[in-house]
Formats: sequence, C-alpha cells, structure tokens
Amino acid sequence: MIDPPQRTKVGLIFDDGFARSTLATAEIFEEYKLPAVFAVIADPSSFVPGCGDWSMWNELQRRGHIIQPHGQTHAKLTDLPPTAAVDLVRRCLDSFTENLQGFEAKNALYAFTYNTPTPQAIQWLLPRVRAVRIGGDPLLCEADLKSRIWRSQTDGPHDPYENCAHYMNRAVRERPAALFYCLHGLDGEYWGATSSDNLRRILDRITTDPAFAYWPLTSS
Repeated sequence: MIDPPQRTKVGLIFDDGFARSTLATAEIFEEYKLPAVFAVIADPSSFVPGCGDWSMWNELQRRGHIIQPHGQTHAKLTDLPPTAAVDLVRRCLDSFTENLQGFEAKNALYAFTYNTPTPQAIQWLLPRVRAVRIGGDPLLCEADLKSRIWRSQTDGPHDPYENCAHYMNRAVRERPAALFYCLHGLDGEYWGATSSDNLRRILDRITTDPAFAYWPLTSS
C-alpha cells in the first residue's frame, strides 16, 4: 500500500500590526477556530498611523492568537550600519520581553522588516530565537525548516491573493514540507492588503484541501 503524500503545512503571518486590519483578521481566524499570527513593531511611532499597541497585542494573545517580533521600528536593516542593525534587533527583543506577557525570545519567530536581514543580524539572532524569517521562495523542505532560517513571500501593493494562490497551487504539485506566506492589512488598509473574502478563500482551502494543514509557525 502506498502512503499518501504528506500534507504541506501552510503558515500565514500578518505584518506591521495595523489595528483595524488586525482586529478584523483575528475575528476571521476565530470563525475557523484557528490562531492568527501577527508580526508587530515594538515602537511604531515613526511608522504609519493606526498601528496597535501592547494592550491590543496582549489581549489578542489572551484570545489565543500569536504575536511575533517584526522590529523595534520599521527600519530596513540593510540601510543601517551592521552594528546599528543588530542593536535595533536587540532593542526589539528587549521591548517584547518587557511588554508582551509571557514572551520568551527562545520561542520567537523574528520576522525581519522588508524580509531583508543583514548577515550579522541573523548570526546574532539564531542563538537567541527559535527561527528567523527572510524573503525568498516560500516552499520549504525539511532541511529548510531545520535551518531555522525560513523564507517567505509577499506581494503588493495590490491584493496578493492571486500570488498566494499561485504558491498554494505549486505546493499541491510539489508537496513541500511547508509553505510560508506573508500578508499585511485587510480590505484596503495600506500596502498589499487582501480582502476579507479572499482571506476566507485562503483559509477555506487550507482547512478543506487534503494537501494542506494549517501551521501557526510555532514549531518546525
């Protein structure tokens, strides 16, 4: 008897922490009885208006959702001197430790802003966190997962639904261990926002297609 192909774990992460989108996204995931994963900025004061705060992140965590570090600010690390980039990453982890209830860096997935780390930042983080997220082909094999440097893909400034569906179709054909896709806001809020209907289409497929299993990015 031939064993059926393995299910591909599909991980979705929502970057930047726009408050209106985050709350709507959480409610949609709750319809499916799934935890949403949000990568948020410790200090969004120099970013765009309308981001959430620690009170919101702690409340969402109490509701069963997962909050991961995205950066101290939304600075692009590759635009900074290497030592300054590492210092910003360190400050981010310090902020999360201080403000997010129960946060332990060793369990965290550090999702780099713009998916563009510096080599020094990766080297500094890997002994301290569970995994880091960078840009690249989002179809991951077991060796990729064990490396703890996980590639993800995103698309914008338009709705990224078709791009996400493209990679899901590839995953059905290729059956990788995991697919890691990065989303942002919802229903037109800022760059690369998908619609509520398209998010439900993605979750419908993950939860009904035997090729997939939902992956909350909590372990490899």
